[in-house]
Amino acid sequence: MLCVAVLGLSSAWPFARAVAQEVDPAAARVTDPALPALAAPPVSPVGPPESQLDRAWFAAGDSLDQRIGRTRRTAIEMGIWNFDSAARVLLRSGSRGEEIDHAAAAVRLAPDLPAAQMRLSQALWLHGESPVDALRVALAALASIPRHLEASLWFAGTGLMIAAIGLLMGGLVCVAAAGLFAAPHAAHDLGDAISGEMPAFARVAFLGSLVLVLPLLGEGLLGLALGLLAIGVVYGRPGQRVVLALAAAAVVAGAFPVARLAGSTLLAYGADPVLDAALSSSQGRAQPIDLARLGVAGAQDPLAARALAVQAKVGGRLGEADARYQALLADAPSDPTIANNAANVRLSLGHMESALALYDRSLDLAESPLVLFNLAQAYGRAFQVDSLARTLERAQALDGTAVAELTRLQGATPEGFVVDLPISDKLVWQRVMASDAGEAIAAELRRPLAPGHLGRDATGISIVFAAVIAVASAFGARVSPSRWCARCGGRLCPRCHPESRGNDACETCTRLFYQPETTDRTLRLELITALRARERRLERIATIASIGVPAAAGVLARRPLLSLLGALFFAFAACAVVWREGVVPDPLVAGAAAPFAFLGASLLAALAYAVVVGAALAARRRL
Repeated sequence: MLCVAVLGLSSAWPFARAVAQEVDPAAARVTDPALPALAAPPVSPVGPPESQLDRAWFAAGDSLDQRIGRTRRTAIEMGIWNFDSAARVLLRSGSRGEEIDHAAAAVRLAPDLPAAQMRLSQALWLHGESPVDALRVALAALASIPRHLEASLWFAGTGLMIAAIGLLMGGLVCVAAAGLFAAPHAAHDLGDAISGEMPAFARVAFLGSLVLVLPLLGEGLLGLALGLLAIGVVYGRPGQRVVLALAAAAVVAGAFPVARLAGSTLLAYGADPVLDAALSSSQGRAQPIDLARLGVAGAQDPLAARALAVQAKVGGRLGEADARYQALLADAPSDPTIANNAANVRLSLGHMESALALYDRSLDLAESPLVLFNLAQAYGRAFQVDSLARTLERAQALDGTAVAELTRLQGATPEGFVVDLPISDKLVWQRVMASDAGEAIAAELRRPLAPGHLGRDATGISIVFAAVIAVASAFGARVSPSRWCARCGGRLCPRCHPESRGNDACETCTRLFYQPETTDRTLRLELITALRARERRLERIATIASIGVPAAAGVLARRPLLSLLGALFFAFAACAVVWREGVVPDPLVAGAAAPFAFLGASLLAALAYAVVVGAALAARRRL
């Protein structure tokens, strides 16, 4: 079983290398043209969004704190809630002793960037600050992952790939454990069916030749698993057959839908140029090629249409932006983000009544402290002081921290400002879930394990698994398989020893334990002493095997469900350790959050594995 697990993990290594080569996580996009140093201007892409941020960031004569505040305000006005480019520059700059200040400034510019949060945590830890504060910031980095779109895609893709490999390997290990433990009986019974005089080595060789037929025909490890599955089902009790069916389902799920979804998530940007262009544009780092792609996609693609509306607004083309947002409102009347951003454009054009109506519409769809802040700004411009105060109170009740930051950024300037909401993550995830771009990665994962016909189609392999389980179950119900004596461990074969049919112990153990009067007392004591010494020796071996060999604990304890759970938890823990830095390179969003998250997940899986092994050992002692 360890060989199966090691073989599976080793076969995943070339897959990981191939995926890393295929999935370049938008290296050109995330190698921020921003700034080798704070004092030097970046090589900015063409377009108004970047120039606005450049002017805010590089305005001379201010302190770092003032520059951060000014840049943060400009960014969130544009709907850029995480200005990753400048945050990464701050993380790379600064002399020794400034790490905490620069990391804290990076967190202000990109509060949801896990890499920035983890750098701040590291700086707090290394420079003698409170370890509690460092741990709190590290946990905040993990909590920020779902709020950062690129980070959530990378972490989700990596986690799904670990889950896919874990399901695949865990299911295979569980099947292998059941089949290998039943193989001695299968070899014996198969030899009886041919000739009772067949020697033991010939029986084992004959069974091995049958099990290896599919692997020799090019079906790989999956073909071997089918043979072992048949043996396990034939010799398993009804409960074990159900668990083996679940193990087969885990193999299919890991090899096909989960791996495909993981690949689509990892390839979200590279496989969808319009998505890449839309998000780059909305985050202020659009290249001319991105704008060209958006223009070609136009109104036919809802994501491109939203990005073009954002581009028109930040470019100062308010009439065009208003027209685009009105079209979006007609196509998606129940989207609160579009309603809010359209209201901001209307407010800039001076259409106060329609702006207020759109803010109310957005709030009816989903109450948001940011929309309430915008509504308060509109009331302020309309000199409706009472409405302004009531609206700000509602906003503070929802999220006082966010409102306090916006109020601080507004400062003492007489003119207020409104903030755009970014493109909804839900829209992006729907696009990723509907994509079939991950099939190439799923096929690459399956190739080392199932290079033949079995690895090509989920429906086909599901039918094959179901057929093997059904036929093996029917055959197992009709035959009288051999088994081990519960006392001495000898084989009980209803053909070789008809007198043992229906008993759990062989004839010798039956007389020794249940008919003591038929045995010499001295001889009986000697045999019992020898059997107890053997039991203690085997118990030690079983304990070591239960701890060190995945799925062995459940099989030895006759708890098949614990066998499956143990195999899965072991596989998850091993995969999370192996790919703690990610299946593909980090696109500069995770930083130290990746090993922190995945090693933490590995620790939880290892603890679950320990619980399963403990439960199996306790169940074995009760046998």
